[in-house]
Amino acid sequence: MTVAIAGAASLPAFAQDAATMACADYAAMDNAGQMAAIAELESANAEMASSQEITSEEIHQKLTADCTGDLTLMDVYKSYFE
Repeated sequence: MTVAIAGAASLPAFAQDAATMACADYAAMDNAGQMAAIAELESANAEMASSQEITSEEIHQKLTADCTGDLTLMDVYKSYFE
């Protein structure tokens, strides 16, 4: 039981839902982790009606540039469709 608790405590801060992930946690991820977070955001927001097409690479570039401070990935991501 203690091993399970110790293992859970050692999970990285970014092992969380991309919708609530802090920008700092996104920045700390490697490229594969960042792309997985972007895929999760896209999946969670597939129902968002938008005529704007944006690729995963464009989202990655925008998040890298715009995701700062206390914002979450979802805050920044949604701003691309407003």
